[in-house]
Amino acid sequence: MKVRIAAVAMFGVLSSASMAAAQTGDAAKGERVFGQCKTCHTVDKGGKNGVGPNLAGVFGRKAGTADGFKFSEAMTGSGIVWDDKALAEYLKDPKGRIPGNKMIFVGIKRQDQLDDLIAYLQKASR
Repeated sequence: MKVRIAAVAMFGVLSSASMAAAQTGDAAKGERVFGQCKTCHTVDKGGKNGVGPNLAGVFGRKAGTADGFKFSEAMTGSGIVWDDKALAEYLKDPKGRIPGNKMIFVGIKRQDQLDDLIAYLQKASR
């Protein structure tokens, strides 16, 4: 019983930590940051894939599983499930985080821009 209570408490702490980026980010500023992503990605539910996959419903989705998009073996084999932390790590250095993936983007180095982008994606990709 004590182990289960401790596990539930730890889950709450980790969930709160993973939401920190979205809570500290500014979605309006993140929409401007997303401007550099729009060339390849859409966020509209039912939207089309472009050069990159549609990002609607990305949170909680296993990497490499968006319908109708042909992913690299590196992405499908990554084992990642997208959440705030995983997206931020990937978007900071896509080739470093998942070597061999097809995304042609050098990454977002500024933490404030990453936080803003994650906040925007949390809102826009629902």
